[in-house]
Amino acid sequence: MGYTRGEPNSLGWGDVIESVDELHVGHNFPSQSTPLLLMHHLSDLHVCDAQSPTRPEYLDRWADPDSPIREKVGTIGTYRPHSMLSPHVVEAMIQSLNMITTGPLSGLPIHGAIITGDTTDNAQVNEVSWYLALLDGLDIHPDSGDFERYEGVIDDGADHYDTRYWHPHGTPAGKEDDDARAKYGFPVVPNLLNNCRQPFKASGLKFPWFAVHGNHDALLQGTVAPEPHIDSEMTSNKRYTGLPTNVTLAEVLTSFQEIGPASYPHAFDAPFTNVTADLARRAVQRGEFAAMHLASSGLPKGHGFSANNVEEKNMYYSTFIGGVKLIVIDSVNHYGGWQGSLDEAQFEWLEQEVSTADRPIVLASHHPLSKMFNSYAPYGRRVCVEEIEEMLLKYPRVIAWIAGHEHRHHIKWIGPEEEVRGFWQIETASHADWPQQSRTIEIVRDEVGDMYFGLSIVDHAGGANYGDATTPLEIAALSRALSANIWQKRPELGASHDINWWCGRPTDRNVILKINKR
Repeated sequence: MGYTRGEPNSLGWGDVIESVDELHVGHNFPSQSTPLLLMHHLSDLHVCDAQSPTRPEYLDRWADPDSPIREKVGTIGTYRPHSMLSPHVVEAMIQSLNMITTGPLSGLPIHGAIITGDTTDNAQVNEVSWYLALLDGLDIHPDSGDFERYEGVIDDGADHYDTRYWHPHGTPAGKEDDDARAKYGFPVVPNLLNNCRQPFKASGLKFPWFAVHGNHDALLQGTVAPEPHIDSEMTSNKRYTGLPTNVTLAEVLTSFQEIGPASYPHAFDAPFTNVTADLARRAVQRGEFAAMHLASSGLPKGHGFSANNVEEKNMYYSTFIGGVKLIVIDSVNHYGGWQGSLDEAQFEWLEQEVSTADRPIVLASHHPLSKMFNSYAPYGRRVCVEEIEEMLLKYPRVIAWIAGHEHRHHIKWIGPEEEVRGFWQIETASHADWPQQSRTIEIVRDEVGDMYFGLSIVDHAGGANYGDATTPLEIAALSRALSANIWQKRPELGASHDINWWCGRPTDRNVILKINKR
């Protein structure tokens, strides 16, 4: 059973409703086959500390339907009304995947899972801790600052009320209804801001799982390299609600770039409210992401990372799983900018790993190949899309590249001759945005040596109805409904992409691909 957005009401809100499962398109999957790799693919979890004080949510309103500069700024993405519900979506997805122990098409056992980056939203230590607790099946307390009250931008206090944010508890006395409810039909969900902060025991993923480094795991808001002055503000008692007077909106938006450098302005006289300081909100340091995975209790030890990754402060590795060599790339440009690229040392390592492989190769990264164009490098040189593609196409053992980043389901052949010379690039949607899905990838070889790729979409275990939004699954169901109704993505309000653009075409979702015998 799948899910879709139902018929919108007069304010454009459409409830999530159940839909029939989609049939697979493409080739016929072989009835008899030899497994190469059966793997669950999760991406872009964006486990988020939505109460963190330096999150620039106030910028996001310039992408709203009534913004005079909407066409210029496009999608900003610094505010999601459901960000505080992100741990519950991951929990609901884990519960779904744990039920899928064999490939839906092959019936063969699942080898493991891979999470292609942006596991966190703002590269904070507490976000990494929450994500690891969810995957490892530990107790999780998804709260920060003052554990007695919610301190994010949707604080219920009348003194800090802002109609540009969704306030699930309703309107404080003497204030106007917020835009989300008054203009766009968002619901009132009493006590949500307390329910979503309650501790719970995570289910934990029951498969060996491998980690991939994403830009939101290393850079603040996925864009800005941590700096001492920003780090001190992240852990401080001030939540900034607007820009300082010494910078313009244009300057700030320009400083958040696809290609680095990228930076936050100094606080100067920026307006703020007082919140509770929390040292656990500090930025993750280079190498620390790998170290925290090595300390994880789940399997395999380190989730792909080793002590060498900590010492060398790099986030790439290779391993063997099933019948393939899995090569995990760190596509993050740690100098800044949200698009990807490789440094020269990693590029040389990658070619060495590919050229010496004795079996089929599956690559995994956060960024897909098309987004590997962040050439910014104050030192050395960054290797970008054209050079990477040219190198990989020299080696026919490369059969697939798994990625995320774009928050969409998307399939593309990379190479000069489809199904013969090249490889399949497989992008999977996010947990943060509609449709909040993962997928199962089954790569097998038939009796004549042809390879088949069976791709199947997986919905999380939150249902169509969110009830009172008190349990993790109900909260996840609410998050799905909210993600389906984001006002910035409604075509009738001038969005450049329909909300279902992220779902992809039928050929991007449940599909069977092929590579002919090599």
